[in-house]
Amino acid sequence: MKIEIVEDLKEKMKMDNKYVKDVINSKIKLDKARAEKTIVVTPESFAKIFSPERMKLMLRIRHNNLSNIYQLAKALDRKYEAVYRDIKLLEGFGILKLKKKDNKTIPYIDGPLNLGELAAG
Repeated sequence: MKIEIVEDLKEKMKMDNKYVKDVINSKIKLDKARAEKTIVVTPESFAKIFSPERMKLMLRIRHNNLSNIYQLAKALDRKYEAVYRDIKLLEGFGILKLKKKDNKTIPYIDGPLNLGELAAG
């Protein structure tokens, strides 16, 4: 997954729509690197989504074999409810996934996360 930070979401959408139309009309070939799943955010929304606490959460998930959300909350010295909310938000963006095993919910990150090139809007 790639994360792209842009100044202007509307301008980015216009550029992406033109790209898609050009591909559909065979004016250009599909760029497979560009087809990678990408989250496009402004600097303001990036700061809200990727708060320091959520970054710590993602790092802990990525580097440790924790068996459930409760254990993760305990390791981070945070309330379960707050960690669960953060996990659900990150899951909603497709940044992490949840799997059920033996009545436990286990968060995990499937694949690399790349902070894409900073784009000028």
